[in-house]
Amino acid sequence: MNSIQYFNTVAKKWNVIRSEYFEERLKYKVLSKVNIKDKVVADLGCGTGFISLALADDSNIVFSVDNSRNMLKELKEEALKRNLKNIYPLNSSLDNLTLFDESLDAVFINMALHHIKDAKKAINEMYRVLKKSGKLVISDVTEHNGEWAREEMFDEWLGFSNDTIYAWLKEAKFTDINIENTDLRCKGYSSKGEYTETGIFIAAATK
Repeated sequence: MNSIQYFNTVAKKWNVIRSEYFEERLKYKVLSKVNIKDKVVADLGCGTGFISLALADDSNIVFSVDNSRNMLKELKEEALKRNLKNIYPLNSSLDNLTLFDESLDAVFINMALHHIKDAKKAINEMYRVLKKSGKLVISDVTEHNGEWAREEMFDEWLGFSNDTIYAWLKEAKFTDINIENTDLRCKGYSSKGEYTETGIFIAAATK
């Protein structure tokens, strides 16, 4: 099984699984970083829509991008239930985005960067698709030693240091880089009962 197969398998249960890893209030911390009123935005690694469904309330268009078709299917069904007509699900890898250059006012990527093998390339892609003065918001886990996550959650990275994220953003030519280490925690148990708890950071930057 690979990462895409894993997320296709757990899609129907993902909202419950996700809720055990981190708190709902992460969503509000992320959304507070950018004014999205009437903007065109993207939610990368959107899953079942934790961030996308919230973005849809104020933004003009939300491109919800994921490489799991089943996750996108769950999101689409929920959007229809809520009568949200401004969410556009896109099946795409995150390090080679099927989005036009300079087409977005803001890009969000929540708890997905650590699943991308070439995370640095993905950040360069985020820069590419943003308009000039566009905003990027990355929320993810800080470095941890939960090796089991590589095998069971298909994590490519065991979190990130502030220095790594800052360096990647700087190299991609982002400016106004700010990294906040929040008071939120990400918690998880392996199938063998191994417990891992780590912090959550939110990085914001401007093109």
